[in-house]
Amino acid sequence: MTENIQASTEKKSNPYLISPTLILSLILICVYGAIGFLVGDFVSPLSTNSPVLLLLAQCDGPLPIYSWTLVTSIFLHASIIHIASNILFLLLFGFILEEQVTKTRWMTTFFLTGIMGNLTFVGSDLAGFFLTGFPNSLSLSCGVGASGAVYGIMGAATGLRGVVLIIFIAGLDIFAGGGFFAHIGGLVTGLLLRRFWSSELKNF
Repeated sequence: MTENIQASTEKKSNPYLISPTLILSLILICVYGAIGFLVGDFVSPLSTNSPVLLLLAQCDGPLPIYSWTLVTSIFLHASIIHIASNILFLLLFGFILEEQVTKTRWMTTFFLTGIMGNLTFVGSDLAGFFLTGFPNSLSLSCGVGASGAVYGIMGAATGLRGVVLIIFIAGLDIFAGGGFFAHIGGLVTGLLLRRFWSSELKNF
């Protein structure tokens, strides 16, 4: 009952001023711009020589170097195409999810699926480590981007019936620079969250 009242109150307010979809999209753009200004490169701000990459990106060898990168890497993007594609899909599916759940649950979906996507990324690195042996200590597997969270938003917003898996997985992998395991981790978590609070969804 409380959740329904909250959702009803939110809909009476200006939807654009309190839209988590727009707020997160603007934050992603601002972070991209800030890092581009910091390193002096707005086209490819995360080069292999950038200290930002190792400090904030999800770099595994095969375990994460810093625990906070499970969150901070969500807000980093490698190129203009990378961030543009993620924001495009976030806008497409974020507004759909806003119509179905409260903003608190929307934010929970974004961050939880983003983190789970990164954990899946770590898991794939660990699997590769145990299958192939010790990796080159000078070579790190780094992942950045909100793709895992975007896949989570997509899964929570549309469910299996609305997700053309092959098309979107291939599409986001091409335009968002890969990260297949992170995308799958985010998508599966989003689908599970959709099931968890299915009573809040109108079109399940």
